[in-house]
This record gives sequence, C-alpha cells and structure tokens, in this order.
Amino acid sequence: MPELTPLYTLIYRSQASRAVHEVTLTSLVRKARLHNQQARLTGILLFAKGQFLQVLEGPEPALSDLYARINDDPRHYDVRTLAYGPIELRSFGPWPMAYASVEAAFVDKVAHCLPLPTDVGQTAAPCKEVSQLLRDFAQSNAQDS
Repeated sequence: MPELTPLYTLIYRSQASRAVHEVTLTSLVRKARLHNQQARLTGILLFAKGQFLQVLEGPEPALSDLYARINDDPRHYDVRTLAYGPIELRSFGPWPMAYASVEAAFVDKVAHCLPLPTDVGQTAAPCKEVSQLLRDFAQSNAQDS
C-alpha cells in the first residue's frame, strides 16, 4: 500500500550511558516497537560496544517528535544526526524496530559511508549503498528479542 504522507529518514549515532546493557535493551526495543508501530515508524537499532546507531523512517511530525524524545533520553548522550531527509520508499517496512548487537567496525562502516551532516536543516538522505547494506543486514541478522 503506498504511503499517503511524505516519508523521511533519520540516522543518528550516540554513546550509551553506563546504565545500558542487554537486559535494558530488550525492554527498550520491545517498548519502541509498540510505539513505532502506532506512529507508523520503521527502522533498525544497532548497538556496538557502548554505541548506538539507529535508522528511523516515517512521516513527520512523528519522526521529529520521537527524535526529540531520543535526545532527552538519559540512556545515552552525544546524540549526533548523521542523515535526515526525504525518501521515496521505506527500507525497513516490515520492522517497527529491527535490533542487532554488532561489532563496532560495522557501525563505523555505516557512519563513514554517510554524507557529512550540516548544522541546520536537512542533510542528504543516505546513499542507496548504505540503505542496502543496512537492509541486507536487518534481513539476515536482526533479532526478535
């Protein structure tokens, strides 16, 4: 079914606070999936050695509202926008939130493939190679926990 409202994607990276561990992540992912499903948001959350990298996609203002909550969340700090912009199609349509614990090198690979963000306004959407890399990864590795 085609989307009725314009879609946006947001990719950010952050550092986990000391309070974050696998047990807390399981609860966080479960709650996020419920919220994202209701807000019509999809994406993937990667966690690697104290770092988060998340791709979110969906309509505005739901995406911006969630990102504001993410920025205020004490479970992480140093939240950095890597990409934000309009997209034509979802890359993570079946997943309200795919989740995977990964090697830090994978997070670095994804982050370094993205265009440098600007301070104000929208950045370029991620290149097709980054979207494909993450989509392929989600299909083969995302956990149902």
